[in-house]
Amino acid sequence: MNMPNKLKVLIVGDDWVSTEHLESAMKDVLKGYEYETVAHTIVMDKPMSRDKKDDIGDDTVNEYCGTPEEIIDRIDGVNVLITHTAPITKQVIDAGKDLIAIGCCRSDAVNINMDYATKKGIYIFNAPGRSVEPVSDITITFALALARNILKADSYVRQGRWYKDINREEPVWEEFYSFRGPVIKGKKFGVVGLGKIGKKVAEKAKGIGFDVQIYDPFLAKEKVEEYGRCLSLEELISSSDFITLHIPPVESNKNLIDDKMFEMMKPSAYFINVARGEIIDEIALINALKTKKIAGAALDVFWKEPLELDSELLKLDNVILTPHIAGQRYDVSKGSADILREYMLPFFQEKSLRTCLNIKK
Repeated sequence: MNMPNKLKVLIVGDDWVSTEHLESAMKDVLKGYEYETVAHTIVMDKPMSRDKKDDIGDDTVNEYCGTPEEIIDRIDGVNVLITHTAPITKQVIDAGKDLIAIGCCRSDAVNINMDYATKKGIYIFNAPGRSVEPVSDITITFALALARNILKADSYVRQGRWYKDINREEPVWEEFYSFRGPVIKGKKFGVVGLGKIGKKVAEKAKGIGFDVQIYDPFLAKEKVEEYGRCLSLEELISSSDFITLHIPPVESNKNLIDDKMFEMMKPSAYFINVARGEIIDEIALINALKTKKIAGAALDVFWKEPLELDSELLKLDNVILTPHIAGQRYDVSKGSADILREYMLPFFQEKSLRTCLNIKK
């Protein structure tokens, strides 16, 4: 890894992770180096592109903001590129003839053509774990809110139905009784995917009394059983009282949870998805909710975002819907930049590849 005498660094922030926080992080990473910085901020004037409807010349790049042209116009002579959501396409990489390293301030660097960057010998660093705590928190929150009918009960009070039902000449208790839910202790909590987030979810679920069971085909059974019982996907789906997904949106996971899987679930089961919308067959889920094949669901992600106004999901009262907020912690900008700093320091300060995402030797 030959470094030029003076590095040129392009820092591309956005509304979520600021250019200023990324610049501050790089001061530590590049301590002792002579370097110049070029800064650019992407305007996030539309949702992240996820359905590849925008032809940017590279369909391996996903979940990005901005355009390749914004980067190509600024990448001449750049050795180190730091970004959050900018699309780092094949064309961007070809234009960056002097690129040595790319830092991507997110867990899954899906906005980078990883294979092409690796082929070109460019070292890539990411910010794994930045969403572990907030995503695991909202997962457990969803489970409790679903089980205890929190949102329905809130609506019951706000709309005055509680007051009216109790103050009738003969009180009416039917709707009040409908808010009853299961005791959490001992209920089977199924975690699909035991990455950083899945592990934290399993720990928190076990901590409040859930009986945790896990499916992850990529880990040895003994590793899985440090967090819960190891099951096949079918066993987990058919036996769990709560099912939560924590797997990446790779092609092999697309529509993993389909009509067949929903048919296998208990009628009393609750389904949670804070991973990616394309992992589930959304039509199959809507059907399962409509026909009460399952008790309810909580979704933070959808096939198409933002959720369209004519979505059938909006008409259902047994699903909680949130606007992809699971990872939105207060300090998402500084926190993300700090993790990227941690992962880039060994490369620049120790000439070590131990934290490099794509190249290990």
